Amino acid sequence: MLDAVREIIVERGVANCSVEAVAARSGVAKTTIYRHFGRLDDLVFAAVARDVSNTVSPDTGTLRGDLIEIQRHYVEVARSATVRELFLWMAGRAAADPSLAELFRRVRIQPRGPTMIALKRAIARGELDPSTDLDMAMHMIQGPFISMRIIDNADIDSDEIETMVDMAVRALTG
Repeated sequence: MLDAVREIIVERGVANCSVEAVAARSGVAKTTIYRHFGRLDDLVFAAVARDVSNTVSPDTGTLRGDLIEIQRHYVEVARSATVRELFLWMAGRAAADPSLAELFRRVRIQPRGPTMIALKRAIARGELDPSTDLDMAMHMIQGPFISMRIIDNADIDSDEIETMVDMAVRALTG
């Protein structure tokens, strides 16, 4: 089901993804989809969450190095118009529905997501204070990227990635 969602969104866009299309593509009955996910929005959020959790967290030996590699990967992924459309769709849905807001938060701040893993490694290495609010750290790291790439649709070059990461690391470790 999750693969079918992803394929449909890539081919047709998120606005053209439906439970009927997912059922037809996956060979799973609509009742099964509704039983497992409740509604299409939950299914789409689950597909995105799976993709994020399947992203490998690099281990460069430093928080700065890890975050630079993670952001480089995200910049490449976010160059896709489909990814930008999907993110904006999720943000819009989350703004209108508190239950979707929680799903959106869980997609962006996953305990096993690459940035969270990098932050936890940094605590283990002594780079970050163990009392660091990891949810807030995620917002600090993601905020500039989301603002520039997703909202402004700006290209982000390597120097800008390093500047964003350096500022975040200084704020977190300072």
